[in-house]
Amino acid sequence: MGVISDAIDALEDWCCDLFKDGIKSQFDGISELLTDTFDQTTGSGGLVNDFISKHPAQFTGGASVGTSVWTTIETLCNNVVVPIGGFILTIVLLNELCQMVLRGNNFKDFDDSIIIKWLIKSLCGVILVANTYYIASALFSFGTNVCSNGISTLFGSGSFLSSTLALDKSALGSLSLGELMTVWFISLIVHFGIMILIVAIVITLASRIIEVFMYLSIAPIPMATMMDSGEWAGIGKNWIKQLLALSFQGFFIVVALGIFKTLLSNAITTLNSSSDGIVLQMGLLLGYTAALIFTILRTGAISKSVFSAR
Repeated sequence: MGVISDAIDALEDWCCDLFKDGIKSQFDGISELLTDTFDQTTGSGGLVNDFISKHPAQFTGGASVGTSVWTTIETLCNNVVVPIGGFILTIVLLNELCQMVLRGNNFKDFDDSIIIKWLIKSLCGVILVANTYYIASALFSFGTNVCSNGISTLFGSGSFLSSTLALDKSALGSLSLGELMTVWFISLIVHFGIMILIVAIVITLASRIIEVFMYLSIAPIPMATMMDSGEWAGIGKNWIKQLLALSFQGFFIVVALGIFKTLLSNAITTLNSSSDGIVLQMGLLLGYTAALIFTILRTGAISKSVFSAR
């Protein structure tokens, strides 16, 4: 019986070590996956570099060669939409001239200065419509610069989690085989949740950059309505708000990821410092991951609410 008991104990110890190694490898895989996602090393082409910190003119979808989307949208905007914007600007300016003249009690109180005002407004309108694509892209670059600085501040060029925050196997030493199996299973779900998180980030960022190019492609039309003093001006104002909201959506994503990094680091520190409540900490990690996925998907609505974009 002693031989059988020793064999069972050895098998149990081997299984415990196996699950401990599996749990540690899951956390190492999570850290490596997040590090690769937010890698800021020059020339590495990380996910964040391609979708958040780069200006639309540099966006190629991760490809090292080929035509950028910027060139295609620029050609479309200048050749197709600018003439339409110029036509709308003409209508808006003529209507504005009529309104300015009629306000003077049907020519009885006619002020010569309104002609000068109208000419200045017309000149500004022509300049804006002709160059609105580049003006809009410069406006978008404010958000890009904020995102780039935020990423460098929060993540830098190192690992997402420092080596001192790697999961220590000794923290799992007091757990039984059943508890280790539970923790391993939860860590597997957390790892899978991180992969879903990366997919959610890709979907959000890809749809965001596509929306940006759509807003840039139609830029001359809402910019032409900005010259109107009536209700039409609301179209241009809302367009600017939408562009700013898309620009700073990336910043809200960076903020959410920075919060998640802190929570993940605190959870691993707690796991390493005490063997009590490990299952609870793993459950919290799973909850944090799920909450971050939903938050990433809602960053667009959050950004639009901040800028009052409809």
